[in-house]
Amino acid sequence: MLDLMRSFSSGMMIHKVPSYANRFFYSFGFLLLTCFVVLALTGIVMLFFGQQWWQTDPLGILMRSVHLWAAEAFAFILVLHAFVAFSTSAFRSTRRLVWMLGSLLLFISLIQAEFGFGLRGDFSSQWRSLQGADFWNGAGLGWFVNPLNSPQVLGLHSVIIPFAMIALIFVHFSLVKKLGIAKPYRKDIEFEMVDANHRILFVRGFALVAAIAVLAVLFPSPLEAPVTIQGIAQSNPAAIALTFASEFNHTSGTATYMDNIDPYIFDTRQVFVASPYVQYLKVYPGNNLLAAFNSETQSRQLDNIAQAQLYFAGNGSINLSANPNPLIPLFSSLTVMAQSGLYEASLNNALPGGDQTYALRFLSDTGYLGIKAESLGISLEQYGMIKDERGWLPPNSWWLAPLAVMDNTILAGSQNQDRIGALILGLSMFLFILFPFIPWLNEIPDKLGLYRIFWKVKR
Repeated sequence: MLDLMRSFSSGMMIHKVPSYANRFFYSFGFLLLTCFVVLALTGIVMLFFGQQWWQTDPLGILMRSVHLWAAEAFAFILVLHAFVAFSTSAFRSTRRLVWMLGSLLLFISLIQAEFGFGLRGDFSSQWRSLQGADFWNGAGLGWFVNPLNSPQVLGLHSVIIPFAMIALIFVHFSLVKKLGIAKPYRKDIEFEMVDANHRILFVRGFALVAAIAVLAVLFPSPLEAPVTIQGIAQSNPAAIALTFASEFNHTSGTATYMDNIDPYIFDTRQVFVASPYVQYLKVYPGNNLLAAFNSETQSRQLDNIAQAQLYFAGNGSINLSANPNPLIPLFSSLTVMAQSGLYEASLNNALPGGDQTYALRFLSDTGYLGIKAESLGISLEQYGMIKDERGWLPPNSWWLAPLAVMDNTILAGSQNQDRIGALILGLSMFLFILFPFIPWLNEIPDKLGLYRIFWKVKR
């Protein structure tokens, strides 16, 4: 191990550094690489054994917890790393590209973290995926990125984004190695060039891994059971039947979805009622109630829709017997199908690769996801996704706090909340990346004297 460390240190590390660079604050880059290695290794193991393993097996739960805390550490250290570079104006002159690559890595890493939450396979995944989908739709990118499509998210999280991060890290590090650790731009800073203390870097790296392991044991990754259509149908069948009525009448949240991008342009009557009912008739042959409804006059159809909605809104019982209104036994039949688990399976099988868009949109239309989020204290009004299922106990997505504050203050009640929030975040990211090139703004760290936190000023 020591020989391997020496070999790595000799070939890859910077050997001569300013004297202050051996302090803890200048080891963040190495610690980030350490976190990335932990994330890669645990991610590969989890991907190999699968979701059931990391949800239920004690070793899998530990692996999931280590992965989560490594992600938390990566995000936290990355923000601190950016703060050091900001405070010491380490973005001047030839180092501007270093800043830009690091800034891009920061934002990609936070997006990567959210995709990771979406793959956990619990209620948090469902809730975050729906909120994330609204954000991407508001940003105008819902045609390209769909957090409800778990195979797409898995590909992004486990392949595309990691390789993009590896490329950014490699170029970022290569530039730093070529240019060296940023030297003071002020003449009143005391420093001298010394040998880099590689040993202390590895000690700090091992200490970080140990801390991540301890936190994973003390605060394991929470896992709140996901909401299922079957579970709702068994506990409150009228609520599911009423949802069928709203999908059929095109009055559900999915049917009336409004955002900058609306990817849910499918016919909810066809997807949520007609197609599953065809499958129901294959298992339970009988009179085709949908065909009977379609044969009625338009005025009669409208009356039957209204009657069915009133019936189930009044908590009407599931009724499979013949009825003058064919929609009541039709929605009742689909509710029975949902109680068996076949309905949710049919929605998931309707899209390629296990895409859960249909199932999650239907669950959203029932209103039960919002009810559960409220009970756990993680609804948007309760600062949403910055909290996890166990309240304020870590880990939490603290990096989403700016969005949460906007949603609960200046954007509260806005019909264009997702769109405006995405616009503000996109503009902020753009300004942050180009910060070294913006006159006056790039002088703020020096004007505030933030360099004094990390550099010793001559007397």
